[in-house]
Amino acid sequence: YSIIAAGVQLPPQRITLPFSLITEGPGGMNQLTPGWLLQYSPYTVARSEVKFANRRTAKRHDFYTGWKILRAGTMDLMLDARNALFYAGQQQQQQSAGEGSKSNKVGVFKTDRAIPGLGANQLTEKGRQIGIKAYTDALQRYALRGLLDRLVNLAASQQKGSSMVDVLRHVGLKGIGGGNLPAVDTTAPPKPIANWPILPWNEASHTDAEALWKHQHSVLLNELPSILGNSNTNNNNILPQLLQKCIALEEDHAKRVYKSKSRDDARGMSTVPGYKDVHIPAEKDSVVLTAKEESDKVKADAQLVGDALGVSGVARSRL
Repeated sequence: YSIIAAGVQLPPQRITLPFSLITEGPGGMNQLTPGWLLQYSPYTVARSEVKFANRRTAKRHDFYTGWKILRAGTMDLMLDARNALFYAGQQQQQQSAGEGSKSNKVGVFKTDRAIPGLGANQLTEKGRQIGIKAYTDALQRYALRGLLDRLVNLAASQQKGSSMVDVLRHVGLKGIGGGNLPAVDTTAPPKPIANWPILPWNEASHTDAEALWKHQHSVLLNELPSILGNSNTNNNNILPQLLQKCIALEEDHAKRVYKSKSRDDARGMSTVPGYKDVHIPAEKDSVVLTAKEESDKVKADAQLVGDALGVSGVARSRL
């Protein structure tokens, strides 16, 4: 799901940093920005999911045509990519610290010798930070949406008398907090192995809701240190914090979908005669409106969960 800018010559190589933008770079080496599509053009991803869904007309093959772009397999790719970006930054900091004040190196990483999956490209420090943020937001949004869906289903079948401990046990978060957060992985990432990928419709989570939640839950546990930080987390406040983060991420995603479409509109009107006459503006675009509706639905679902399960203070964004 990466894109290559016009005029770029890309020799044979292996790139495993998803949703990247590859452009011409200084010194004759192409420059890669990981996660650029997620961060600066989420409208492209959202529109593609809608477009692909509308084009699935096969009747005898519909069992494998309903897969999403932001699915379990894609999340695993983003997690590996983010770990590689993290580790590269740590290695550079250690190297700079060892050289002391004599070090005047600019933060540029070149080829997959510096970062596994970078291919024959270069990556700036700013690009590395963009990738980390883009992948982190996508991973956390995926995991927290799974948590919210799990809680909504529980609220719909909830019987009076269930305690917060029972709710946390149902979503696999009992005992989390108070120094019991999972450890952050700082080990060196493995080098990418050239294997055929699992097809989207062959992923266990494609048709199995429990398999999907199991994967979302594993991602959630991995992201808890980043989401909760150093806050004093316990059984009484962990769900409000997680649901607040879910609302914030969804609101931010909807805003960036609108912003990316508006930017495309402005560029189109300034370069293509009659662009405005044949294109729907961002304010009326169905993909933009769907993203906003989804954001509103997340907020409403979070409030429903709070009312049904006794989780207070979850309807305000903290972004």
